[in-house]
Amino acid sequence: MTVQAHESSSWGWFGFAFRVAAAIFVLVALGFPVFVWSLARTSSDPGSADAIVALTGGEGRLVAGLQLLDQDKAGRLLISGVDAGTSREELFAAVGRLSRRAACCVDLGRSAENTIGNAGETAVWVRKHDYKSLIVVTASYHMPRSLMELRAMLPETRLVAYPVFPDQVRLDEWWREPETTGLLASEYLKFLAAVGRLVFETAFGAKPVPEPAQATIEEAPGEPAAAPPADPNQSANRVPI
Repeated sequence: MTVQAHESSSWGWFGFAFRVAAAIFVLVALGFPVFVWSLARTSSDPGSADAIVALTGGEGRLVAGLQLLDQDKAGRLLISGVDAGTSREELFAAVGRLSRRAACCVDLGRSAENTIGNAGETAVWVRKHDYKSLIVVTASYHMPRSLMELRAMLPETRLVAYPVFPDQVRLDEWWREPETTGLLASEYLKFLAAVGRLVFETAFGAKPVPEPAQATIEEAPGEPAAAPPADPNQSANRVPI
């Protein structure tokens, strides 16, 4: 009788664990379309902020960040997650444009390797400059996780989302596009994993996640040198170079 009772108890716990696992699976599965439909489909004027951060890793992010900077939406831009082997010149050549304020106001973060690293790198930069508001530029599907990671490290900073929309990610027909469905499913699982990790690290939101001890940030070289004053003795009809 004792053995039978023990076996019955074991199977009872197994059945309970199975039901819990099945319930979690159903909730996660039902949450996926809700996550997808909650993603932004358009971007609007973000207004003005102290600074901008553009997270590397996808189409359109850097161009959008540079455009916002040139539109004077903020005073400075951090491009977070730039590969250590990519020079400033190569980066701007790759995006096909050079911001008119690139020399003075575009810093490059070179230590981030993922979204957690982006948040840490950005937090170091924001606190160094004492910024109170920040426009965040990344892909629409990546924005929820990015904002969550940033808020965990910068709870006192006002974050303004400015999503971009890669051509290959078709949000309005995601269920018909296997590539888009796979990308969104992967991002959804990463989002859920980040939620679980941050709940633990922040003690259910009671404390911020500590920023990294250091970050590798290459600051803008400075304002371009001013042109020398014209020589009054120089011939007026000389052809300029």
